[in-house]
Amino acid sequence: MGTRSVYVTKPRELIAGLLHAEPRFFSAAEIHRRLNEAHKVSLSTVYRTLEHLLERGEVAARSDDAGETTYKACEPAHHHHHAICTSCGRVEDVDCSAIEQLAESLRTVHGFALADHKMEFSGICSACR
Repeated sequence: MGTRSVYVTKPRELIAGLLHAEPRFFSAAEIHRRLNEAHKVSLSTVYRTLEHLLERGEVAARSDDAGETTYKACEPAHHHHHAICTSCGRVEDVDCSAIEQLAESLRTVHGFALADHKMEFSGICSACR
């Protein structure tokens, strides 16, 4: 995870551990519900920790179909996209070199100053099929 500039607290370890344990997106409320029973982690601590991890690039955030922000542990230095199972919620990281070629074409051929891009694939994973 790189060098740590801020000390690690027990709640941070618990939240990061939960995000790394399951390959899917979690809402802050889901994280709070799972951890609060055994560890008494406050919802504000969950939000602060998620914001910290997001700033460090250790989690990805997305809006689900209901518009709620959800979070997943991701490799910070590697740009990738996600394939999300609509049945179980499992997320697979997808390396999309073809998409990167399209982004480069936008820059060089069209002169478009591309700041960022995001792409998601949705469907049914092999385990759910």
